[in-house]
Amino acid sequence: MRAQAAATFLTCWLATAMSPATAQAQSPGSPASNALRFFDSVPPGDVSAILRALRPLPITSDERARTLAVLPAEGELPPDAKELAKLSALEVVLVYHERQRLFDIKVIDVPQAVVGLHQRAVLPISRPALRFLSASELQALVAHEIGHEYFWREYERARERRDLRGRQELELKCDGIAVLTLISLGLDPARLADGIRKMTDFNEILGATANADEYPRMQDRMRFARALLRKSRP
Repeated sequence: MRAQAAATFLTCWLATAMSPATAQAQSPGSPASNALRFFDSVPPGDVSAILRALRPLPITSDERARTLAVLPAEGELPPDAKELAKLSALEVVLVYHERQRLFDIKVIDVPQAVVGLHQRAVLPISRPALRFLSASELQALVAHEIGHEYFWREYERARERRDLRGRQELELKCDGIAVLTLISLGLDPARLADGIRKMTDFNEILGATANADEYPRMQDRMRFARALLRKSRP
């Protein structure tokens, strides 16, 4: 029964970084070049001001309440003291994006490494991910998930069209939001790649790679991040 509840619970969540996938190189028209072009089009200036300008309006309180009301009754785990201490590190990221009172953090009972954003209201984090990720890696991955809210409608359209390249491009754009967030907070943007790599390795060992083709290759993500860093820092 516990396994069935966990499986049902997992279907509600948008998992991230399950595995790197085959993607096009950073040639013109590739997901990486298109994602970088998006940030080229953002006016230069203070990173915080840029992110505020891009930030979408939050969902309404009614929408949030409806999302929380239909979550599975089973599958959520109470975090222990060590997990609570690690989760507390997320507050600085949530406050920065003005989402500290809008996102509910849920520790979920699934075997995979999962960090996600569900319906712009819930941040599901699986216990394995919470335990093996460092606090700084968790901050970086949650910053990536917050990036999904910036491109929520585009991602939904790409899924409806089964647009694989479009979804890879959006994953890179979310990486970009995470990188800019970490820079603005004075945190190390390299923790994003570290966290993605850890989750990838863990899920590959489990064989949890069903949505692997949605994600760019690790080397493409790292090249994209370095290129964005060069643009963002003197």
